[in-house]
Amino acid sequence: MSDTLRTGTEQILLSAAIDRSISEMDFSVLNGKDVYFDPQYLKGVSDEGYIVSSIRQRLLAEGVFLKAARDEATYVVEARAGAIGTNRQDVLIGIPQTSLPAGALATGVPSVIPEIPFAKKTLQKGVAKIAVFAYNQTTGQALWQSGASPITADARDTWVLGTGPFQRGSIYTGASFAGQRVSWWNKSGSSVPRPPASGIATNIAQTFPEDPDVVPPGPPKALAKNPGENKATPASFTPGVAPSLPQPGRVPPTTPPTSTSPAASSGFTSSTFNIQGTTDNTGSSGGNAAAAGAAAGMMMFKSPPK
Repeated sequence: MSDTLRTGTEQILLSAAIDRSISEMDFSVLNGKDVYFDPQYLKGVSDEGYIVSSIRQRLLAEGVFLKAARDEATYVVEARAGAIGTNRQDVLIGIPQTSLPAGALATGVPSVIPEIPFAKKTLQKGVAKIAVFAYNQTTGQALWQSGASPITADARDTWVLGTGPFQRGSIYTGASFAGQRVSWWNKSGSSVPRPPASGIATNIAQTFPEDPDVVPPGPPKALAKNPGENKATPASFTPGVAPSLPQPGRVPPTTPPTSTSPAASSGFTSSTFNIQGTTDNTGSSGGNAAAAGAAAGMMMFKSPPK
């Protein structure tokens, strides 16, 4: 019985499944990074506030610098929930509650036969399926994803000849009878200890030393509010060849020299090509194919015709 809208067992089942689901995620790749947590895809999910707060706690425990605004962070972490809820299964050995048709019994006799159990068992499961991923919002590249797999927490209640409940399950530290701990009842087979999760669990007491000299990372320049902050500082450059000397790969000037003597500044000489049926074409000092003519350029590697 419960005096609240939701039983305490239901709330513990859900919170235990959420704790295990988040605690088994490895957030270490985000250590030391400035991150904005985006919870918009968790809206409307049962126990939304508990999920959001647990993920933020786990991020801080892994050394993440949480930012209050999206534009202040380089990385964004998004979360979603595939399932947050409870299941219940009942098994009864005995006579279930039965309703008799009106007038079948004498006046004043109840028309409902109550449940008469010889043995009864109830299984409740809390299911949580949460997935988280991170990406660089400056470059749009994915950084990490947690994967998604259902995590369950269970509670089992058993009655024998009206005596009970004998309580077992993963949300209990051991078996109990009518709320009292008993040592002679073995734990449920489904409560096999799981290997320890990587990182720091959200439901375990832990103290984090604070470094007074730590400097949190600043916002990326691509997201700076002031456009002038996005300008990159030009790198210093020292040319390998002085500007006054011929540069490697540089196109020489197209103006031909006034003399047929070798051009000292360019290193090219003037040449005469004899082409049949045409006048002599003189190659310009700069080696410009347009000034010398396409024919002359083609005959540079061919002997003149006889």
